[in-house]
Amino acid sequence: MSVTSKAEGIRKNPLDSERLLWLLIALLFLERLALILYIGVDEVSSGDDVAYIRGGICFARTGIISVWEDAPTALIMPGMPIVTGLISRLCGEGTLYLGTVKVLWSLMGAFTALYLYRAARLYLPGRWALFAAAALLMPNRAWMDTIISTETPYTLFFLANFYYMLRLRSEPELPCLLRYTLSFLLALFFRANILVMPLFALVWVLTGRKCGVKKFAKGALIFCALCLVFFVPWTIRNYRIFDAFIPVSYGMGNPTLKGSYQGSTAPADEELDYETNVDAIARQRYARYFDENGDYLNDSCMQYVSAMTDRLRADYRMRTWFSRDPVGFLRAYLIEKPMCMLTWVYYWGPDQPIILPLTNFLSKVNFVLCAVGAALSLLMKQKRGFVLLLCAVYWVNLYLIACSYAIERYAALLMPFRYMLGAVGLYLLFRLPAFAVRRKAAAGAKT
Repeated sequence: MSVTSKAEGIRKNPLDSERLLWLLIALLFLERLALILYIGVDEVSSGDDVAYIRGGICFARTGIISVWEDAPTALIMPGMPIVTGLISRLCGEGTLYLGTVKVLWSLMGAFTALYLYRAARLYLPGRWALFAAAALLMPNRAWMDTIISTETPYTLFFLANFYYMLRLRSEPELPCLLRYTLSFLLALFFRANILVMPLFALVWVLTGRKCGVKKFAKGALIFCALCLVFFVPWTIRNYRIFDAFIPVSYGMGNPTLKGSYQGSTAPADEELDYETNVDAIARQRYARYFDENGDYLNDSCMQYVSAMTDRLRADYRMRTWFSRDPVGFLRAYLIEKPMCMLTWVYYWGPDQPIILPLTNFLSKVNFVLCAVGAALSLLMKQKRGFVLLLCAVYWVNLYLIACSYAIERYAALLMPFRYMLGAVGLYLLFRLPAFAVRRKAAAGAKT
């Protein structure tokens, strides 16, 4: 269809899904702006907000990538302090700074619907893809986009990366590959969780029929070469500061430690010998980060050693737990922690007595639709590849999160995949009567 004929079709049909998509994006943006005004521009929801706000101010003043303390860090990826720092450089350090960041986050949250829709649209009719994107209207999603955290920009680029990954299977050409790589690096700029996605891309592209081994190898080399543009300078910078190989971040120590307390049979602190099995090892292993008086060389060394000690403590706790009660340990990490994140809703905003019951109910409805979508895709033999991919991406990432710290905030990152699967479920449920009629007619013809 030519551009002209497509435009004429949109004029004839004002309810065209593409036009409704942009109306939805505008509505999402206005919803988030209204929530900012309702909560207050200066309102912050957690300590992480404060850390990112201070990190941005520090970057604006000194050019140092930091969090909490005004000292170089690799506790987080560089995206947050750089982006908020550039805004602080332009808008100062007060209300205008906070308001501008929140408006930008609201805009990114609204445009997440674009890639959510486009990914679903590759396998569903427009109105059903629009249904998946409309789930972003839920109040907890709107609230998430008004707080200063990595979740909003990461979700936007994560979904963009997923969309271009889907397209790579049928369009393994350079323009699509470059968009895939750029979205991957932008997501990595904020969170390291995206690192698992190239494995899905590898399987997804190779199981298609339009990418030969030679073309795939060429694309993989281009992808790796472009990734090195980020990894090499970031790793060199970290080595110069911390005297350690840190290609992404060292921020997993504390979440992993917190996660080692989740479970009914997790060992209590008083049962463990931290001095012998953690603290003594840490002092010996990281002795170069202390001066002759036993003090840290600087604040960066203190942050790094603290994070590494948390990881040693977490490893010790998990080893002890597994040796004492392997069944309880496996039950916690393979069943209890992942299962509890299925229906958790991330919302710490206002009017919780009203919002939380509503969002919990909608989350459960979505889970039912996801189960229906998975079952009907097998029964009707439709959308099976897409459904399998959605399930694989969701469950693998969910288990990776459960291996560290099971919390609703991390689970919320994966909800867009459930929105797409829920839309598939509703679409197949709608088509089920016609499928049953065709199947009955086919059975009658055989007899």
